[in-house]
Amino acid sequence: MGRRRYEPEFPKPFDFVPFTNKTDTQSRPGHESFHLHQGLSGELLFEIVVETPLHISSGNYALTEDLGLQAKNVVRDLYKVTVNGRKLPAIPGSTLKGAARAVVEAVTNSCVGVTRERELPPGVHRGCRPPKLCPACGIFGAMSRLGRVSFGDAVIDLSQANAAIARMPALYRPRPRQGRVYKDSSRTFKGRKFYFHGLPAKHREGTYIEVLTPGTRLPGQVAFTGLEEAELGVLLFALGLDNSFRLAVGGGKPMAMGRIKIAPKEMRLRQTASFTNLEAGDAVLSDDTLSSAITRYIAEADKDLIQLAQRDKLRQILNPANDRPAPTGVY
Repeated sequence: MGRRRYEPEFPKPFDFVPFTNKTDTQSRPGHESFHLHQGLSGELLFEIVVETPLHISSGNYALTEDLGLQAKNVVRDLYKVTVNGRKLPAIPGSTLKGAARAVVEAVTNSCVGVTRERELPPGVHRGCRPPKLCPACGIFGAMSRLGRVSFGDAVIDLSQANAAIARMPALYRPRPRQGRVYKDSSRTFKGRKFYFHGLPAKHREGTYIEVLTPGTRLPGQVAFTGLEEAELGVLLFALGLDNSFRLAVGGGKPMAMGRIKIAPKEMRLRQTASFTNLEAGDAVLSDDTLSSAITRYIAEADKDLIQLAQRDKLRQILNPANDRPAPTGVY
């Protein structure tokens, strides 16, 4: 008898946004440049709405009774920050920044910042060296160059008690050497990997974890300095503010966990005079004016930075309406 071919129980819960085969590196202003004052600077205030169970681990274990939960187990607890003497669940600013950067890298002519692999298509660079930077490195930073955006931690409101206990099954590590999945017929990598959204399943086995339940709301903000209109637009797009896709953060993304919606609340644009005159007022956008501004800035990004084929593929993978069942076994 011939050797039985291995067949996974479930299809792979991920797909790839293809590389653009071009890295657009050019001199871009740094955080220390006076020319920053000529760009758009300010803050965007938003609210994060958790849509599927979300777990960002603190790296520690805790007893459920210490977390104010009833089930008596040892669990991996959530990342927390201390506010007025209380430890509150939060989404780290670094997590939000990383998720947004991954989208910007995928839909623009940006480098592959972190990789050990060599089989990349021609024209795809591995990391930027200042002052020549790709769009993602120009916005989010590169080695020896600070970024021009800064995310704060999104901390749960004191009035909410939306934590629960779930099970996290053992997950596969990334296996890029699995050529038939990660590489095309020419043996080069297909693109940047993103996990599908889908329908989470309850698991009877695995590690106990503390999660934020769907419906949990967390206020957040991102500050930006000296961005061009198209750069601000691609940042807003990466947060999903055109409502064409949703980000996913934290652990369990193969299990369709961590889907979030980011709802913009207010944008404060600093006037040029604000850098030299303490009495200069900021432009505050909200409601319809904020919605119109977001649409206009994203349109500028569509013209100057966003690659349409990559954008459309990303939207397909991160479509929140995807009813694909999450794996409960081998994939």
